[in-house]
Amino acid sequence: MNIMSMVKTINNYVRILRPRQWLKNLLLLFPPFFGGKILVPATVSALIPAFLSFSFAASCCYIINDIMDREADRQHPDKRDRAIARGDVSIAAAAILAALLYLAAMLISSSVSTRFEGFVIIYSLLTFGYTIYFKHIVIVDIFFVSFGFLIRVLAGGEAFKISVTKWLFLTVFIVALFLAAGKRLSELLSLGADAIKHRISLNHYTSSFLEGILWSTASCALVTYALYIIENRDPMLYTVPVSAYGLFRYIFIVKEGTGDPTEVLLHDKHILMTGITWIAMTGLILYK
Repeated sequence: MNIMSMVKTINNYVRILRPRQWLKNLLLLFPPFFGGKILVPATVSALIPAFLSFSFAASCCYIINDIMDREADRQHPDKRDRAIARGDVSIAAAAILAALLYLAAMLISSSVSTRFEGFVIIYSLLTFGYTIYFKHIVIVDIFFVSFGFLIRVLAGGEAFKISVTKWLFLTVFIVALFLAAGKRLSELLSLGADAIKHRISLNHYTSSFLEGILWSTASCALVTYALYIIENRDPMLYTVPVSAYGLFRYIFIVKEGTGDPTEVLLHDKHILMTGITWIAMTGLILYK
């Protein structure tokens, strides 16, 4: 095997890990960030094992999903370029890698705490259940996606020994519903008549229904976030307009047929700058 072939093979294996999606695991940091303890040594020391264990578990689930959906992915305008769908990585090799990743996730998570390991297991079971069954059930599918976000936040509270407040729980849950509904709507708009070929639940959704969820969850998220601030963090009131802009910008992008949260964060400069501005403002207020 020459160097170019080796580099291509390594790239194919990296691609099936979907490292970009690891950005979602930054939700683990929400409890210590809002708790004002993000810079505490104990938080810093637990960061790497907590992040890696969820990232490896997530990649394991992505690989299983790609194996099971390979036939449908070959008919999708974007997913057909996935390494497993194209045959660049064999099913056997992908399955072995998934098993190794899950084993690594369990070993690393156990070093954090038994309860944290339990959250990783729950997340894995939740994601596996979504992959094999629940992603096909209308409405239930977006709730399962939202639960994945919530598990990360709760696991972050356990990893860094910080209680997750009811306001943080509610806000993350509602925003997660908002993002999941947005992704479904973008799929419906971009795939058009072919939507049913790629996701069964899209046959039951209508754009008006998903838009209703999108706007209602955006409104609820702003209200919940504002109430959290008023009750606990008055100076953070100035971050509400920034949050509102980010929500509305995402809706605008979804209407154009592009709604994957990770891809939007990485490629839309408005969303990226909004996120950076919000983090900077919140950090300055909490850690001044």
